[in-house]
Amino acid sequence: MRQLPTSNSQLPQLLRDKRLGVFGSWVLGVGSFVLASVMAYAQAPAAPVPAARFVGTWVGTQAWAISNPPPGASNDQPVTLELALVDNRITGTMKPFLGGDDGATIVESTIVGDELRATAVVGRPRPAGRRPSTGAQGAPSGVEGRGQGSGSTATGPGGIRIAFVFRNDGLKMTGTADLQVGDVPWTKFRYTLGKKRSRY
Repeated sequence: MRQLPTSNSQLPQLLRDKRLGVFGSWVLGVGSFVLASVMAYAQAPAAPVPAARFVGTWVGTQAWAISNPPPGASNDQPVTLELALVDNRITGTMKPFLGGDDGATIVESTIVGDELRATAVVGRPRPAGRRPSTGAQGAPSGVEGRGQGSGSTATGPGGIRIAFVFRNDGLKMTGTADLQVGDVPWTKFRYTLGKKRSRY
């Protein structure tokens, strides 16, 4: 006669099943922890590069970054960007800008990761509250005199504001400039720059 299995004969199998369940839970827990750590590291903002990496004289070209540049406009224009550190804040000028030797003057700046993000105006900044003059150099018709955009502290001729973004790569820098007149987007440039080395 065939003997039926007893409860004791099933015990080893139950123990094995239990051990596998515990092991599986342990693997799942470790895997979740590793995945969460990787995601947290990927989302952590990069530490800003030192301001000194941006300071100096940069020379290169400015090009239109729009699909339809003005007729007869030069595609690559030589420019010089002078950056200095004053009171722990980067300031400076880019010359020429919009065809004028007054250039563009940086009035606000911050470093985010490896990027310098700066607000600039054409020429010298004018105190907030003054109405911009009409007929500004290079300003599009129909938008002169609209004043400053919200949150700005200074504006240039015609209410033109410039948002520079420069990415530092050692001795090279690339960047863009988005121009607004008041709150109206106007045009955009891109830059390829190299750091000018001292002769000494």
